[in-house]
Amino acid sequence: MIYSKEKLDDIAIHFVLCTERTGSSLFSMMLNLHSEILSPSEEPFALYFWRKYRHKTEWSEKDVSSYVDQFFAIAEKNLDLYFSKKEVFLKSLLHHREFLNYNRIVKLTYLHFLDTKSKSHVSVIVDKQIKYFFHLKSLRKIFPDARYIILVRDVRDNIISKQKRALNWNQHPLFLAGLWRDTYSNMRFIREQDRCVIQYEQLIADTRSSLIKTCSFLGVKFDEKMLKTDGVYASFLEQKEGDVDADFLHRLRSFHSGLSDDISDSKIGQYKMVLEESTLLKVEQICGEWLRSLGYPAHVSKKVKGLSAIYYTGLAKLYRKYLLAAYKPIPLGMKLFVKRRKNSSKSV
Repeated sequence: MIYSKEKLDDIAIHFVLCTERTGSSLFSMMLNLHSEILSPSEEPFALYFWRKYRHKTEWSEKDVSSYVDQFFAIAEKNLDLYFSKKEVFLKSLLHHREFLNYNRIVKLTYLHFLDTKSKSHVSVIVDKQIKYFFHLKSLRKIFPDARYIILVRDVRDNIISKQKRALNWNQHPLFLAGLWRDTYSNMRFIREQDRCVIQYEQLIADTRSSLIKTCSFLGVKFDEKMLKTDGVYASFLEQKEGDVDADFLHRLRSFHSGLSDDISDSKIGQYKMVLEESTLLKVEQICGEWLRSLGYPAHVSKKVKGLSAIYYTGLAKLYRKYLLAAYKPIPLGMKLFVKRRKNSSKSV
């Protein structure tokens, strides 16, 4: 599709902030059923490319080609599934080259996600990238008008869900509680008028009301089509069968099996059958302040005590908060070098 610079400038960019296993894939799928909303897959290119390209207003064909190569090189997800083919993307950027700046090239990049979706009426882009909760200061510089949807799930159920999927290298409940706390405590850096909290439990229990609330926050009219999720993900994967490795598609169907099931509240409160009382006590000690601020019950208000809690929450902080903080300032060229070395070693 061809865009005028005015059309691109009118498209708003907002964000979904969350941790893993909060229903974000389901939420994103619902957003994408709205003709005016695009919710792309998780790629942090807008953050990583900003320092190099933020002041660039004149783009040669070589510049555009280099940007495209770098985008594909640094990508974290399978672009064959979620993004246009490289030659299509390059042709599109070259067509818009005369009026590119950083904001416009970022929007054009977003608009090449989910090539099975029509973009002719898109007025809002909602990026869901879990790393961004730890880069809010930079996001505000890059996207000063952005608004933030905080998608949250009770930490106790979140722990169980992460353990079942073996997410994160450490599965100890106190480690996972520390990750949850460090993630949602960043909410304090967002002005109240710029954020909207959507609870996973409410999204499941009253999907319509949650989506009406979301649409109102994004400035678009709610569309009933957003509720018609049955078969959507399966249909999307079927359309991609010719572009993506069959084994990878099989793993995706297994990992995101919930997207093909009817919406159910069966996983709400599952922690009550799994976590011991002593563990629940420590989890509440770690997360109690933010549980309460996000509308969840937490009866323990004491500070964290015990060497195990101190150890695992400290480990969680090193694993995500400090590791992400250390990675961000690494020059783009070095990031690309490391990523290319990794990709080449995998292909051997």
